[in-house]
Amino acid sequence: MNQLRFHKYKWSQSRAHLAGLVFASAFSLLCAPLAGMGSGHAAAQKSTSTPSAALVGVISRDRDDSPEDGAHMDAVVLVEHGKLRQPYKEYDGAAMDKFANKYLVAGMDYRVTFGGGEVGNATMKGFESGCNNIHATATLKDNGKIPPHLSALATNSESLGQRPSLRRAPTDAERAAITLLVAQIYRSRGATRALLRTVVTTNLTATDLNGDGKFELIGSYTAETRTKARRDLLLIAEPDGAGFKPTLINYQSYKLPPEGFDSAINFVDQLDLDGDGIAEVFVLQHGFDAYGYSIYKKRGGHWRVVYTVTGDAC
Repeated sequence: MNQLRFHKYKWSQSRAHLAGLVFASAFSLLCAPLAGMGSGHAAAQKSTSTPSAALVGVISRDRDDSPEDGAHMDAVVLVEHGKLRQPYKEYDGAAMDKFANKYLVAGMDYRVTFGGGEVGNATMKGFESGCNNIHATATLKDNGKIPPHLSALATNSESLGQRPSLRRAPTDAERAAITLLVAQIYRSRGATRALLRTVVTTNLTATDLNGDGKFELIGSYTAETRTKARRDLLLIAEPDGAGFKPTLINYQSYKLPPEGFDSAINFVDQLDLDGDGIAEVFVLQHGFDAYGYSIYKKRGGHWRVVYTVTGDAC
């Protein structure tokens, strides 16, 4: 899941619209007051200035002929003074350079978390430009904790991700229970038996979001007809008796464009950003020759998007 498409094109002033997402070019979103954040490792002294905010990025292994520990990182969010804010302004070369010289300098060390806890580290090697974004290159050391096809989070904070890593593949019983729930959700939205037979599990992960020892299930699903009618589902479900009950249902119904770009939303990972004991959920959404990230927070028993940023758009 979540194979990031890192574009290596030169800087472009053109922009495609994201299908299913509206990304602001610059914004600041309020979040709950955040616990004390670290400022990065000593290697940061190589940069032109010391980072003043905690950066959280999505890190993913290279899937080409790069070394086994080669990876790319997207800067997703800066946490500063109780706010989640965009790392830099899009289409602003000076702002991007300033950010990179502060946070992505070669030799900087980032803690890598998976399932809410630390599993290794990433050392920055440099950065490259995308269409309207920059992507760091890094050496990833995860102690074999991150499956090759999955992404994780990386941060310069010393305080985030201090609890144990709690993420695993679902058991057979969990998978069977969630399959029944997914079928009910699709049927309740008019899915026929024929459409149900096309449902594909993009990813299904068991992870403990609140540290209570009970694992929630987070799954992404797609269904598609012969006429390219698409039905996507992002689901978060918590244990309920012998089964599970949904706490987030993000269901999309649309027709694929001729170019084939979909708007599916996939789980990336989880991390407690504000220290309230309930992890925020990071997701990646596909778009029209683009992708972006959103962060969900549980408020009043419901998961809501509290932050959105472009990953890259060409």
